[in-house]
Amino acid sequence: MWCVVCVVIYFGMGMDMVAQTPADFETQYAQRIRQEMIAGVYIPIDMEDAFEELNRLSEPKGLASFKNAPEEAIRSRLHFGLGRWILINWGMEDGSRISHFLKLKGVSMPDDMVRIIIVSWHRRLNGKPLLLEEEIAQITRRMAEEKAAREAKTDTIAIERKPHKD
Repeated sequence: MWCVVCVVIYFGMGMDMVAQTPADFETQYAQRIRQEMIAGVYIPIDMEDAFEELNRLSEPKGLASFKNAPEEAIRSRLHFGLGRWILINWGMEDGSRISHFLKLKGVSMPDDMVRIIIVSWHRRLNGKPLLLEEEIAQITRRMAEEKAAREAKTDTIAIERKPHKD
């Protein structure tokens, strides 16, 4: 599921849409994942389309700088600039064609979706293999480890039931 508390405010398309319940959120999500444009921004349908759109939107100087940066530098700067733009404008939190594509691949967290797009684009620009399956497997392992760590910290409270005495 995408959210615990589904109170999501959408701005755009000339009206405000508020998801009050999980069912409302799911209905709006189902609509958003079919839209080619959201709030006037083109939404890619898959990774290849995302690469083409990022190439189209990028200035040559910025594209060259991005391409020539080491991959670790790209990974460490994901939450600023381009990563933030993708997160917001491509609807990674609220659902979109590209977020749904990645969700079907097993990536459910918006930040992980952004990371995969940016790292894969950097690899494509540098003629390297995308290693998409390996990236997804790494995310899956990390999430399982985080879940296990949370569960290990959880205190279990046992409730003992005794017969009622009259």
